[in-house]
Amino acid sequence: MRRLPSLTALRTFECAARHAHFGRAAAELCVTDSAVSHQIRQLEGELGAELFVREGRQVRPTPAALRLLQRLQQAFEWVGDACDELRDPASQAVLRIAVTAELAQKWLVRRLADFSTQCPHITLHVHEQPIEARAPGEDIDLAITYGAGPEDGSGYWVKPLPVLIFFPVCSPVLFNQGTLTEPADLARHGLLHDDQDGATWATWLAAHAGDAQGSRHVYFAHAGLALEAAAQGQGVAMGDNLTATEDLASGRLVRPFAASITALGQYAIVCDRLRLERPAVAVFLQWLEAQLQRA
Repeated sequence: MRRLPSLTALRTFECAARHAHFGRAAAELCVTDSAVSHQIRQLEGELGAELFVREGRQVRPTPAALRLLQRLQQAFEWVGDACDELRDPASQAVLRIAVTAELAQKWLVRRLADFSTQCPHITLHVHEQPIEARAPGEDIDLAITYGAGPEDGSGYWVKPLPVLIFFPVCSPVLFNQGTLTEPADLARHGLLHDDQDGATWATWLAAHAGDAQGSRHVYFAHAGLALEAAAQGQGVAMGDNLTATEDLASGRLVRPFAASITALGQYAIVCDRLRLERPAVAVFLQWLEAQLQRA
């Protein structure tokens, strides 16, 4: 079995690195300053690495110490959750997830009631995942990202979601006006999109309608807003097989044309490997997998 440093030394280090101050760590741990210094020296000796740069009464964690701090905080949180569940299996666990705005609005949020019914002991904190972010933030248990995920060897577990298929969608009212009988008719309608350069529309039009000269483009901050504008009859949006599914099933949106294109990027679930086996994380991933199979 792997030989680990003393838990007391690791706990002392975590506190000292978090405060960047031995005195404040001593106060939190109810020990003397010299006891903190002793534990840090002992840990540095065992690891063979300097963990703090001493600057008078102040201390500054080294880059190696900051990496160790992040891993320890995640590990302590995981151990704490496991202990809480042993003490009281019905106790509340907090799970922090981050999701891109469009996927949250148009796919995830309406399914969360089912998760709460199945797992009432887990409290979800849902945060917005910036579209350009490739990994969860420091306090996030798992994220659903878009585009390229973290690089191999980064310490993250990555699972791509189903490949995205893009296609035009509009309101039934607009479709029934009879002005969208072929792709070239899009030149007379507003094209709604969430990419500032309209690249997805350009790719679809090039494949199925030429360049559709005269089309009016309208940009929205995220796809959910573009889809909502389409449902209100304000133009034709680019939907996909995840975010447009519910609106298509309910009839709020329709597909005027069957033609589609495959997206260059895709969504992926990203989770720090140290958090992967947290009971709440494991349960949520199982639930999410079931939801994706129904999509």
